[in-house]
Parts: sequence; C-alpha cells; structure tokens
Amino acid sequence: MRNLQYILVTLFLFLMVTHENKAQYGGGYGGGYGRGYGGGGFRNDAGSSSSSKKDEMDPEKMSTEETNWMKKKLKLTEEQIPKVETININYAFKKFDLYEEAKKLTPPFTEDVRLKFKEKLNAIKEGKSKEFKAVLTEEQYEIYLKKRQD
Repeated sequence: MRNLQYILVTLFLFLMVTHENKAQYGGGYGGGYGRGYGGGGFRNDAGSSSSSKKDEMDPEKMSTEETNWMKKKLKLTEEQIPKVETININYAFKKFDLYEEAKKLTPPFTEDVRLKFKEKLNAIKEGKSKEFKAVLTEEQYEIYLKKRQD
C-alpha cells in the first residue's frame, strides 16, 4: 500500500512539473509535440503511442521541440534562434532537475511540500518568460504568452 502511495504521489509531482511545458504546445499528456503541436500528438497514424515516459522527460528533446515551434509560429530571426535555443535548453534542464528532486521525496507529501514545488515551478516559468521578453519582439512575446496561457 505504501509503495502504491509513493507511485501515485511521484506521478502527481511529475505531472505538476511537466504540465506547464506540455500545455503550452498542444495539451497535456498525449497532446502536443509529436504531430505539429496540435491536438492529439504523440500518436502515429495507427493511433498508438509513439513516445515513452523517458522521451517525455528528455530535456533536450523538449527544448528542441519548443524551439522548433517558436521558429515556426513566431517567425524567429537568425539572430533570435540561438538565444531562444539557449533559453529553452536551460529551462528544460531546470524543470528536469525539479522533477528529479521530486522523485527523491518519500511520501506522504504535505501541502507545504506541494506548495514548495509549485513555487519553484512558477519561478522557473517566470524566469523563462522574463528572458524571452528580452529576446522576442513585442508581437512575438504576445503570441508566446497567449500560447502559454492556453
């Protein structure tokens, strides 16, 4: 029973940490990256899953896919691309580190622990947005913020 509780809480923290990044580009689990950032991603033509849990938490893959989305949707300039790539990889690893920190905890998780991780995740999101604001044009940044809220 204790093992099941540990698995459920770990899954909860995993979902909490990765939700923001997945939600930006096409929905939560099972949506987004694999099929052009819309709707039912992570599906091949037969409808079966084409991504493993390990792939979902690969910071390099996540940052590459996010950068590709930004190149296409925000029409990044050649000067912006390396800056955006750097921001995306840095923050993908920050989120991954937070996920790894959450995995090391043992249940039961108190509300304080949950709030601590939520605050850390929000700080990561705000830092990333602040860096993007310095790199993107006002129009690009507005599109980015709108997509992030979706």
